[in-house]
Amino acid sequence: MENSRFPKIWLIDAITIIVTIATFTPLVLPQNRSYPFIVGIPYTMWVGFLVSILFVALAYVLSILRKKNTNDH
Repeated sequence: MENSRFPKIWLIDAITIIVTIATFTPLVLPQNRSYPFIVGIPYTMWVGFLVSILFVALAYVLSILRKKNTNDH
């Protein structure tokens, strides 16, 4: 693995840790509130859906960065 990939991997890991911590804060889980509604769906559900999409995108980018060259033995 090239040395230039390591800073990118650490950055993605740091973003993942920050998003994980933010998921359990009032930013995503407001206390005693179910509004605002977006298209009839509560805010918490929309934000949870967006957070899950962000985790999938981060995992995809990380898998690309860690991908081994199949031609190397």
